[in-house]
Amino acid sequence: MDRDDMRVLQLIDSLDAGGAERMSVNLANALHRAGVSSHLCATRRGGPLAEALDPEVPLLILEKRSALDPAALRRLVRYVRENRIGIIHAHSSSYATALLCRLFTGVKVIWHDHNGQRADISSCKNFPIQLGSVFFDAAIPVNETLAEWGRNKLFINRENILLLPNFVLKTEGKYIVEDLPGNHENRIVSVANLRWQKDHITLIHAFHQATKRFPHWHLFLVGEERNDSYSRELRALVQQLGIGEKIHFLGRRADVSSLLAASTIGVLSSISEGLPISLLEYGLSGLPVVCTDVGQCAEVLGEGKYGLIVPPGNPSALAEALGSLMEAPQRRRKLGEAFRRQVEERYSQKAVVKQLLELYQRVSHAR
Repeated sequence: MDRDDMRVLQLIDSLDAGGAERMSVNLANALHRAGVSSHLCATRRGGPLAEALDPEVPLLILEKRSALDPAALRRLVRYVRENRIGIIHAHSSSYATALLCRLFTGVKVIWHDHNGQRADISSCKNFPIQLGSVFFDAAIPVNETLAEWGRNKLFINRENILLLPNFVLKTEGKYIVEDLPGNHENRIVSVANLRWQKDHITLIHAFHQATKRFPHWHLFLVGEERNDSYSRELRALVQQLGIGEKIHFLGRRADVSSLLAASTIGVLSSISEGLPISLLEYGLSGLPVVCTDVGQCAEVLGEGKYGLIVPPGNPSALAEALGSLMEAPQRRRKLGEAFRRQVEERYSQKAVVKQLLELYQRVSHAR
């Protein structure tokens, strides 16, 4: 089967602004550009990432209201049959819907695991995935830890467990960012939904320490905010430290690429990651980066060659690293350009899609 005959559906629960969701959109777009009949389905709801989908890629939203929603499943089965879909590429928890569809259509199912903490989750919680893997045709982990877990725990031919890094597509900023505090020389940006795994608390403390030496800098927190106890704790901490005029909660944004282009330093303070899309976006924008040593982050940053790496949960180490970039414009430019080259060479669409198409071919021809 050549790529002209390939029909692939990316399956994701929603199109909210998260890493797995962005990857599903990136893949749908990249496969379309590669000449594949590419489709995207959100099982529950759409979201802001729908704007990033190529207009020529068909989008199906099932509006599934429960784990077992017969009406939503019928819509998916009908779509798969009418469009002669051969492979469902299911991201994260959407694998359950994909397997139900397989029962009625015989479609091949590939599971894409984005959970960087998978190996640390209890066997009881992982049991449904392990059981379902009997019917997976392949699995795609995003880092080596997940790949090793899959080789040992999933009922899949090892040849069909493909370690595939996340990647980013180069896009031109559609928006002009106006009325942001500060300027290109004093803005730090963190693109991470407001979840405890992203550890914004450590970042806020670190930024507070750093601004004692560099008082004119600003920190932008970009990401979905649920107005839950965690986000309320963050806002209370900012007020308690008296830095409300320097830390800005920007929420979910459609102009992330433009925000990055208007910023000075990119930072991630997570305590858990796989391979964060936002880190690659920083690189594509040429931003110098400070990042915690979690998941594949250190590998992406060349073990410190292309950015600064600090231990997670350590405000002092993060503050020191930020300060070392805040005071050194020439170093920022050098690191930003080196990181841009690293991302373009190793985490490009071309390199990733080539491996993925080979996996699709292998799965399609298997009996």
